[in-house]
Amino acid sequence: MIRQPSAVRPTVSAMRAVLIGAGLTLAFQTPVRSADLLPPEPAPVAIGGGWYLRADFTESYLLRPTDAILPDPSDPGMPPLVRRTLGHEPGYGGGVGYRVTPWLRIDATLDQRMPAGYSAYSSRSNFATGYNVEAGRLGVLTGLVNVYADLGTWWGLTPYLGAGFGFAQKDFRRGYTQTTCLLDACDGNPGIGARTAVARPNRSVTDFAWSLTGGVSYALWAGLSLDASYRYVALGRAASGSDAYGGRTRLKDLAANEVRIGLRYTFADSIGALPSFRDMPVMWSGGNPYETGETTNP
Repeated sequence: MIRQPSAVRPTVSAMRAVLIGAGLTLAFQTPVRSADLLPPEPAPVAIGGGWYLRADFTESYLLRPTDAILPDPSDPGMPPLVRRTLGHEPGYGGGVGYRVTPWLRIDATLDQRMPAGYSAYSSRSNFATGYNVEAGRLGVLTGLVNVYADLGTWWGLTPYLGAGFGFAQKDFRRGYTQTTCLLDACDGNPGIGARTAVARPNRSVTDFAWSLTGGVSYALWAGLSLDASYRYVALGRAASGSDAYGGRTRLKDLAANEVRIGLRYTFADSIGALPSFRDMPVMWSGGNPYETGETTNP
């Protein structure tokens, strides 16, 4: 049996070390892409899925209010207010909503109406010798949460019904009361004509409000719809402050018929994925390439 020289074994070990070293060198010099290191791309970030914004123009026709002043037992001859009227004024508003199902959606809206003129009259002589007028300006702000049922779509038109509840803030401003004599000394003072007006302080009253709505929307193009509707809204009470004689204006059962025209913009289902870094090369070549001024492309 022939024994191999012992010098051969170190040579084999040296060859193994050379091969391992060469493999490691090749591995470190091979570019590594970010796809080998980074997690999978994130899914699109969804901010749509039914969210929408709305803006509306409103023409508000305030209905005849009820006088909330109780009869004065000490003055049984005090006549009631008659010819109570509130004008109609434009308004504007907006809100944000969400489509829960293909036929059900909800939104929250704020609507401001411009101040409408209020006036009412009373007369102890049935307007024979004179009369008294009380007047002012009534502005209304509502905040409502609304629920709508879309009833289907035909030729781009979608009729719907809705109801809402929330609050109504009524601001009664520039209030006054004034007596006008048609005959001399109708109020105990000589002369005829309008007497000096007595101002009533401004006052704000906030209470519960609710509404019923019927309307139709029309799809103008992707995401944008024209909306037209009728709305009945119950507004509650309003009042002025007390004047120098303790008198004031008090109204209840305030309500309005409203015609609204607006736009609704529905967001897309998503805004897309975040920027991708998969194709950006990442590599090491025995040092920092930015320190040596060298750049290796894949």
